[in-house]
Amino acid sequence: MRQQRNAVLTLVQVDADDPRLGRLLQLYIHEWSALVPQPIGEDALFRYGDLSLYRGDDTRAAFLFVDEADRLPLGFGLVERHPDLRWSVEEFFVIAGARRRGAGTRAAQLLFATRPGPWTLTVRLENPGALGFWRRVVPGAGAVAEPGADGVTRTRLSFDW
Repeated sequence: MRQQRNAVLTLVQVDADDPRLGRLLQLYIHEWSALVPQPIGEDALFRYGDLSLYRGDDTRAAFLFVDEADRLPLGFGLVERHPDLRWSVEEFFVIAGARRRGAGTRAAQLLFATRPGPWTLTVRLENPGALGFWRRVVPGAGAVAEPGADGVTRTRLSFDW
């Protein structure tokens, strides 16, 4: 049995059509489907909005979290710049086997370091584990309850990095 070790990560910015991002997105949506029902297509794939928006321009970017030792992708992050110039974590995912080894914390820190300044993110009430994670990563973040356009209340965390 392979001994678990703490992951040493690097961020790799990728284009929206990178197949690794698409595969990890399927795992992410599958996990979400346990909390919030997600329809699956006849092709056995989950759908995700317009991923093509994440082409790495000056307003959006997609990153893979890659283990430096074996070059395997352990997760991804999608970020977007709001009109008020704050960066937002739109999606964030670390595969189950890499969790509880510091991979998520390190990935978040590296992600924020790519765009120093003000950041924001939201967490749905159905995902209390994620809220606990983000509160540990950014302990001084301001938090407010915010109803979304879809009628779902989220906790918005805002902070400077």
